Amino acid sequence: MFSDNEKISLRQFKRIIVFDLFSISGLIIPRIAVEFAGRDGFSAIILGTIIALIYAAIIILITKKLNENFMDYSVHNAGRFITFIIGTLYIIKLFACCVFAARLFGEVINETLLVDTDPRIIIILLLLISAYAASKGFEVRARIVEVLYFIVIVPLLIFLILGLRDADISNLMPIFTERPLDIVKGGYAVFLTFSLLELILFTAPFIEVNKTNVSKERSIFSYVVQALIIGGIMDLLLFVITVGILGMEGTKEKIWSTFSIIQLIKLPGGVIQRHDALIISLWMFSIFTIISGFIYYISYISKKIFHVSTQNYLIIPIILLVFGASVIPMDVEKNYEYFGKYMMFIGIPQSILLPLFILLIGKLRKISNAKAVARSVLILATLFTTLSLTGCGDMTEIEDRNFVQAMGIDLEGEEIKVYYVMPDLEAITGQSTKDSEKLLIELKGKDFFEIEEKYQLQSSKRLDFRHIKAIVLGKDMAVNSKELDKLLFYIENKYELARNTLVFLGETDAKEIISLNSSVSGGIGQYLERLYRINLINIGKKEVSIGDLIYGKNSDNLIIKVPILKPHEKSVENIGLAVFNKSKLVHELSEKESDYINIASGYGKNIRIYINDEEEKEPEYVVRIINVSRSAEFFWDNGIPKMTFKVSGSGLVEKGIKDTANNYPAANDKHIHEIQNLCNKQITEKITKLFDNIMKEKNIDIINLYRMTSHKNKNIWLEYEEKTEQFIQDLEYTVEADIKLK
Repeated sequence: MFSDNEKISLRQFKRIIVFDLFSISGLIIPRIAVEFAGRDGFSAIILGTIIALIYAAIIILITKKLNENFMDYSVHNAGRFITFIIGTLYIIKLFACCVFAARLFGEVINETLLVDTDPRIIIILLLLISAYAASKGFEVRARIVEVLYFIVIVPLLIFLILGLRDADISNLMPIFTERPLDIVKGGYAVFLTFSLLELILFTAPFIEVNKTNVSKERSIFSYVVQALIIGGIMDLLLFVITVGILGMEGTKEKIWSTFSIIQLIKLPGGVIQRHDALIISLWMFSIFTIISGFIYYISYISKKIFHVSTQNYLIIPIILLVFGASVIPMDVEKNYEYFGKYMMFIGIPQSILLPLFILLIGKLRKISNAKAVARSVLILATLFTTLSLTGCGDMTEIEDRNFVQAMGIDLEGEEIKVYYVMPDLEAITGQSTKDSEKLLIELKGKDFFEIEEKYQLQSSKRLDFRHIKAIVLGKDMAVNSKELDKLLFYIENKYELARNTLVFLGETDAKEIISLNSSVSGGIGQYLERLYRINLINIGKKEVSIGDLIYGKNSDNLIIKVPILKPHEKSVENIGLAVFNKSKLVHELSEKESDYINIASGYGKNIRIYINDEEEKEPEYVVRIINVSRSAEFFWDNGIPKMTFKVSGSGLVEKGIKDTANNYPAANDKHIHEIQNLCNKQITEKITKLFDNIMKEKNIDIINLYRMTSHKNKNIWLEYEEKTEQFIQDLEYTVEADIKLK
């Protein structure tokens, strides 16, 4: 039962602030921070939070002087005319925020969860549900937030903490390299997302504080501080994870780059394959609460300045106006740009000046024609939104979709050839498949948009990429930088094709691998996924996804290594690694070379070292690596960058020694020690040779050494910023191996 007295507790008040701040800032904070302050965006977030604390303290001090509702106080002290102007300015700002939020979330949901749904349907449903919540009053909204708080915030916080494992520290370092002025600008830009704190002016009268030793204002401020700390921590986590996974360029790629990292964060156990849909669904709860809050405050202020008996009468024209403004044809980036400029130069200054202005001026003459103004606004709203209510697109039912399990891409001359592999649903359900050819669709065109158009002309079902397991690239596609860049751009802007989709390179054409679809259990997509995950477990290596190639495309100094596949009878085998720089295949590693590069990268679990096998004879000794780690120390020596590179770990002798430990323990230990020396010598020589051949001769930073300097030696990183090739040529290195055998 609700008490229906429009009173809320301090705890409910704190949770409303957390919800209101995080629902929008969680989407755009990483981009804002990077745009203004680069890698020092974390400093901008901290500064913005501090400014927000100061601003909240000022607002609470103002509420202390009011002793009543802000709008009523304005009428008593400034008169109805001034109050009407001030109320209108607040309505314009809240209306702009509501339109921005509705449009932004409509775009996000349309691109992520409801691809087949007209964005206008999403927006109007969002507004209607939010309006219903707003119509129930402030107390009900507070209770809804109280219930949803732990359902939404706690899982999101856990998800963000788990995501820290996937962040690459090289993307976040070095710090304190940006100009202080840029950090200050970034702090102000971050503070824009906290401007909703001004609503404390209208919320304070609703807060009920139990009798304590401190004043109501101090109690409110302490809870605001708690809410801002929670919001600030979550924003910092989002920044670290987003920049750590996507890099600076990837973070600036879209307004809502946060949603891109949701796909890339890997949950332990892999129980949920498309966990991004779950996280976004949870996030949607905060969407409804913030929109309902905007609608409530707009109707609340409108009631005061238009003298309407019940504010719920105003909700319908408000949502019609918001809907009409939300569906105006405009690029979402432009919408973001205009809204940002409005908030920076008008919204925030008025949030600071208007309350102070009310405290300083006296009464002015009253406005007498408020009802006429209200009627005019309602008529205008109805006419304006009627123009935007046009027909909506059809939605695609699940039975009208072709679910793509795997995709192969080849380049033939100037045309792209794409192979879409569909899962054998009849076989999965235990029924026989009559025509296995229907499981593979082959199309060609000049680009991927033309291919999609051709598919639509010949098929009654829509392609659905939400369950795709693997993408296989043909050799010609991989070496053509221009065409590969087009492919990555296409995937980059197709959210339903998950960025965590595994990626492989075919030894020749992708078709050779894709054609095995009918020969392997579960289809080629599931087969490759199982093969990859088994191999990953064996060597402890993280998987390589299409998102990594996109990340590499947007980074100037990042090397990505993709498994190379070769068809073998009715299966495939991994024959090495393909090395990508930007959007181009620049080198290929053989299977043996891949083992040593994996060891140098810190991935060596269960890799076997065959000692003395140079002449292709049977190896005298075989050592299996149990675990391995690597470390690199960078330093200057007479103006030359130098590195000591060390590989350490443990291993097991599998061949070449007979266990005589019980009878001759000393001889046994001596023999193991000799094999250990041979093993470490071979690892040192192989890694050094690979460094010489690939880094020095081909100028490829094969294990991303320059990126390591960002957190190992800031001075070296700054000296060679945007000069990675020169760094590789200047670098002198010493390789050491220390694998302990048993």
